[in-house]
Amino acid sequence: MSYIPVQVRATRVPRRTATLFVALFLALIIAAVVAALSVYTLPAGVVAVVVDPVSGTISKPVLGPALGLKAPWAYLIEDTYAIEIIEFAQKERAAGRWTFSAPEVLTKDGVVVTVEMVVRYRIVPERFDELIKRFPQVDYDDKVLVPKARQLIRDIISKVTLDELIANRDVIAKQIEESYRTAVENDPAVAGLITILDVNVQNFVLPQQITDAINRKVAAQQDAIRAQFERQRVEELARANFTRTVLAAMAEANATITRARAQAMQVMLVANATRAAIEMIIRAAGANATEAARLAELYVYLAGLREVAQTGNVQIVAVSGGGQVVPVIPLTR
Repeated sequence: MSYIPVQVRATRVPRRTATLFVALFLALIIAAVVAALSVYTLPAGVVAVVVDPVSGTISKPVLGPALGLKAPWAYLIEDTYAIEIIEFAQKERAAGRWTFSAPEVLTKDGVVVTVEMVVRYRIVPERFDELIKRFPQVDYDDKVLVPKARQLIRDIISKVTLDELIANRDVIAKQIEESYRTAVENDPAVAGLITILDVNVQNFVLPQQITDAINRKVAAQQDAIRAQFERQRVEELARANFTRTVLAAMAEANATITRARAQAMQVMLVANATRAAIEMIIRAAGANATEAARLAELYVYLAGLREVAQTGNVQIVAVSGGGQVVPVIPLTR
């Protein structure tokens, strides 16, 4: 078998066309890079300014959401204008970006107190460019808000004793909150650029030994209050029993007096009726004084027999010879 040589001729691209193609490709890359460096987007809740290092200018604030253009060499400085929180917590919890260790300060009598506090604030987005001129690193919290809170807490707590702090904790907390708000609003570095929305002193943390002593004191006071309450309860119960006994005795006395009066009235009525009956019999009989006395004696005697007979426990025995009737009352055994 014989081989037939085949010759392939390469198609040569003109130099000028190749150069144009490379230049076009490079231009596209550069345009893409320039476009990427010149276009920026901002999400909602974010404010930014464009800093041009060539001209040395800072643009007016741009609030997101937004899409904008800038010079490729310019850069953005951003911050959020939503509500932010600075929390002063105890060291074991102070680990977050916006959580700082709570200040430990001395009272007037030398007791260490840890003050936990929360600050809610937001920047004024329309004046963000002014804020950046004063704080290019956007570190106004580290340079103003946090140090001012620590200093203010130290100044106020150092003027009160521990007993005053415990007795007036709400008043002192309110004083810290109002003083901090006023101090930030009047600070020339951030006045009108940051708005303090809320300051809340959450707790004054005392040393453990002092807390234990206070708990013991409170427990003793509660025991004393319970003992006093129990004593008052016993005294009130005794007074109630005494009052009830006195009232019962008075009621019984009144009842006895009423019964005695009723019996006396009854006896008086019976006596008056007896006298009237005897007088009527004497007048009807026309008896003299001796006969009248005898009739009165006989009437009383017969009335007595009638009362005894009404009991049903009597026997009438007539004795012959004398013609006299004798009542016999048997004895009950």
